Formats: sequence, structure tokens, C-alpha cells
Amino acid sequence: MTASGRWTRSLAPVAAIVVLAACSSDEPHTLTFDVTGEGSFAITYVINGRSTTEPQVRLPWRKDITLAEQGEDTWSLSIRHLDAGSVSAVAYVDGQLITRTAGSGSSGGGTSSLSGAVG
Repeated sequence: MTASGRWTRSLAPVAAIVVLAACSSDEPHTLTFDVTGEGSFAITYVINGRSTTEPQVRLPWRKDITLAEQGEDTWSLSIRHLDAGSVSAVAYVDGQLITRTAGSGSSGGGTSSLSGAVG
């Protein structure tokens, strides 16, 4: 993190993995992806093995997902550059910051990823 509080990282393949073990697995949780920056991106998120791709997204982009599986819920988010720009992605569970990543790149020039589990 820079002195201004901004995260910087190139969009070479990067992954952050977080497990939130303190949650009760019997209650539904809300997973929120919050992606900001400049440019166009392809965003793919996978929830408990089910993949959804939004092929051309202009930022900012936000998605709230209810996690209601019994036991552990797994998730991942992948962001791929479609043109030049910068991106910052944050994942929250029940409003609590879980993980983040950021970077910049050129057209088709990189991917950034977040993943984790709740349960």
C-alpha cells in the first residue's frame, strides 16, 4: 500500500485467498464484490462451483450474492483487462472486508483474482 492508502500491483496473475472460519455455517451470508477503476474488463465469479461471466463491464461494478449453502461456501473473482486502465477489487462478507487486490495494465494485459471460503 502506498502512503496515500492506495494499493498498487500490476495485473500479472495475482491471487489472494482468504478463509473466514469464524462464521456459522448454518446462517446465510452476504458476499459483496466491489470493483472500481477505469477501463473495460471481463469479470468472472464462481460461487460453489457455479461460474458466471460478465464479458464486458465498465467500472464501477458491484455484486451482492447471498451464500446459503449448508457447510462451507467457496467463491472466486477473476478480472481481465479488455483495454488500458486500472482496477481495484474488494470482497466483503456480511459487510466485513475480507480481501482486496489492485493493479493496472493494457488491453488483454493481465488478470487479477480474489478467492476464499465462508463456513
